[in-house]
Amino acid sequence: MATQGIEEVTENAIRAVARDCGSLSLECSDVAGYVEAVAGRISESLKTLDDLEDVTERLLADQARVSDSTDEARLLAEQAKTKLDNGRAAIDGTITGFKELTELVVKLGERMAGFASAMNQVQNVSATIEGIARKTNMLALNATIEAARAGDAGRSFAVVAAEVKKLAHDTRNATGEIATTLGELTREANAVTSEITSGVERSRDAQAGIGRISETVREVSEIVGMVDAQSEGIAQSTNLIQTSVDRVRAGLGDFAAGARDNNGELVQAQKRLSHLELMTGSMLNTLANSGAEIDDTPMLIKANEIAARITRLVEAEIDAGNVTVDQVFDRNYRERPGSNPPQYDSDFCDTANRVIQPILDEVCAQDNRIIGTTIGDPNGHLPTHMSSRSQKPGDDPVWNDANCRDGRILIDDQTRFAHNRESATLLTYRMERGDESVAVKNVYIPLSFKGKRWGNYELAYRDDTVAV
Repeated sequence: MATQGIEEVTENAIRAVARDCGSLSLECSDVAGYVEAVAGRISESLKTLDDLEDVTERLLADQARVSDSTDEARLLAEQAKTKLDNGRAAIDGTITGFKELTELVVKLGERMAGFASAMNQVQNVSATIEGIARKTNMLALNATIEAARAGDAGRSFAVVAAEVKKLAHDTRNATGEIATTLGELTREANAVTSEITSGVERSRDAQAGIGRISETVREVSEIVGMVDAQSEGIAQSTNLIQTSVDRVRAGLGDFAAGARDNNGELVQAQKRLSHLELMTGSMLNTLANSGAEIDDTPMLIKANEIAARITRLVEAEIDAGNVTVDQVFDRNYRERPGSNPPQYDSDFCDTANRVIQPILDEVCAQDNRIIGTTIGDPNGHLPTHMSSRSQKPGDDPVWNDANCRDGRILIDDQTRFAHNRESATLLTYRMERGDESVAVKNVYIPLSFKGKRWGNYELAYRDDTVAV
């Protein structure tokens, strides 16, 4: 009776130790998952910091180019303003000279008008002289007639009359030439006066245009002055920006250095937690295979039964000629086009989907603690999976990662550890489900077909007796 009591106490102690090992291992898995996630986020943040450092480098380079361009713009603005001021002074001088020239032309026009008036008076005098010459000619003709009547007594008078007639004739010829000349002078004077008048009008228009040019040059000069002032403001702002960017860059450098140090420490902590997880899992596995009854014994028994069932069905397929041993052990993985994350086919996939997948679906439906069950070869390739995890991939790789597990190659330390063992293995690990990980217990049962080790049957489940 005492011996039975001791055995019961020992069995209870083993069960309690196994429970504690499982709890510790799950805690390690869970914490390691958090640490790994934090380390991953820090790594992503470091990439962002690296990008920011590149941005600040480019920003500093751009700011230097802006500063150089601003200095050059200020220099060009000053030169342009000087040239515009000089040009404006020259234009003002031109306007003054043009105005004086216009006034001179106006006075010339006025004098030409006076000259035309004088010529009109000359024409009038010439006409008067021509009238006198006609009358003198008539008088000379009458004198000649009278001298002829007087005979010898009027001979001397006849000579005088002839001379007077000749004078009248010459006078008329002279006044005719004068009239012709005056007519030509009058026409030329009128033409010159007309051109002078037109020139005065054009000169005044040109003077107004030059005045507008002068005003435009003045406005442009003012704008250039404002540009120069703005360039000065830009130069001051770029200097302030450079100072700020330098401070940001220094702060980013310090922060990045600290983050890298922290990330390195987290990575080391994650490795130590993973090692501790594997150690506690190994302790749990030792207790599970000790022959003592523990909380996980029912799942171990179930997993062994399912593995044996899978072995019988696959060997029956081989015996029936539906699949060859070489096809079952095919390791020539072929990536499925368009799969993301990548999935791979082998010659065993069709048989596994047809024969093994219904068993996996049945097992998962029997117990709500079971969250996953599959088979995997030593390389981590899963030729089939539960129907719920074997869906057609879409465009979202995160969704695909959680729902398209068939054909994936998934290998980790726990899987390698289990494949190196010839007996059942009970470990804890983090099951990746999309963008999250879940700490679970996993039973690995060796699978052999026709006496040759193929890989493992895996059964992952939650331990409701442990609060994680």
